[in-house]
Amino acid sequence: MYRYKKLMVCLNLDEHDRYLVKYSGFISRMTRSEEVLFVYVYDSFDIPEEIRKIYPQLYSPPEAMVKKQMQKIVAEHFNGHEETAVLFKSMEGPQLGMLISCTKNYDIDLLIVGHNPDDSAGFNWLAEKLARKAFCSLLVIPSNTTAYFDKILVAVDFSDYSLNALDVASAFAKAANLDHLYILNNYQVPTEHHKTGKTYEEFAYIMLENAKSRLRIALSKVDLKSLDIKPIFKKDKNIVSSIRNFSESLGDALIVVGARGRSGNIAAILLGSITEGLIRTTHKPLLAVKEKGQGLNILEAFTSQ
Repeated sequence: MYRYKKLMVCLNLDEHDRYLVKYSGFISRMTRSEEVLFVYVYDSFDIPEEIRKIYPQLYSPPEAMVKKQMQKIVAEHFNGHEETAVLFKSMEGPQLGMLISCTKNYDIDLLIVGHNPDDSAGFNWLAEKLARKAFCSLLVIPSNTTAYFDKILVAVDFSDYSLNALDVASAFAKAANLDHLYILNNYQVPTEHHKTGKTYEEFAYIMLENAKSRLRIALSKVDLKSLDIKPIFKKDKNIVSSIRNFSESLGDALIVVGARGRSGNIAAILLGSITEGLIRTTHKPLLAVKEKGQGLNILEAFTSQ
């Protein structure tokens, strides 16, 4: 679990924070993290003079008020590893850019953010953009999530990103005292399969056997920590709904996928769209695994939409 020694949790100072804080404590215990940095980003605390006259108590320094609120939430809900250092930081500026900059400057291994899958408005855009642009792995925690999982589902497409996801998922499973992993691969039948002279069913069988062979090769490259593997192969063009639907059948499950930021690589772009689709729709916690350091550079992070 060397990847996740430094955690960062993005708080909103609202009712969702308690789920984030509890889950970050669970991850801290599991990974034996060295530190957890709780951050809050605000646009501005400028208070008009006429409001200050009516409410003189607002003269308290904003940073001090924010830190006090953060400390209260963490004191009530955080139960991390006993040797984990807990830090607090408030920042003023554009939320996306400040968070990305902070993950880089503080050498963060895992960024933990919340989202509400039932809110189609602006609440989820942050997690989606962080999945593309952050310099580290991202753990997205939906509202009302219990700080616990007893199953891990890894979605694979046999790319190097999938191997990274399998590696991290195996370490998570071992740390959580699980004895197996669910591995899901979606395959499709080429639209022009008829040119081969084979029927749809015949070519579907060929694609399934190919997927099984590729999984065997992929598993030989990963340290699975002696875990048992439960492979699932689904013929489905809608990969996002396939992953989401299968995860729903598993109860308290963590979904793990490989992720990468913007890239000219078509496979990476498709993988990114799947990750974002899951963030928008799933009610399960989602771990998007990146090799540390991947993401946009700081200037592009601030200027890119």
